[in-house]
Amino acid sequence: MLQATSIIYVLLLVNFSEAAEYGITGGKVAKPHSRPYMASLQIQGHHVCGGMLIRKDYVLTAAHCKDCYQDITVVLGAHNISKKEGSQQRINVKKYHVHPQFEANQFEYDIMLLKVTSIYTICPH
Repeated sequence: MLQATSIIYVLLLVNFSEAAEYGITGGKVAKPHSRPYMASLQIQGHHVCGGMLIRKDYVLTAAHCKDCYQDITVVLGAHNISKKEGSQQRINVKKYHVHPQFEANQFEYDIMLLKVTSIYTICPH
């Protein structure tokens, strides 16, 4: 019994260490800059949510990402947000469009559009 428990414990450790390395269990690191539409939403330089560029001046994200007291900066063109990369573009948000039926304590209508202050330019890599 002790041996079976030890084997299960080791398997769990291996699985969790892989998840910690990649962030998604069973996930793989994407080819650098192969997803230029992926956005990091940051408050004071810290990643708070992900988003998706749906037009050169709009990012789609979740409404619960909006902090009423702090502005969001959209970071595009990054492969690894924990490093400063020359390909990164930091763009301020001009307007927040939260779904009118969104309520913070609910999961329905948790969607928001961000109008950014400048148009994102996709850099060839």
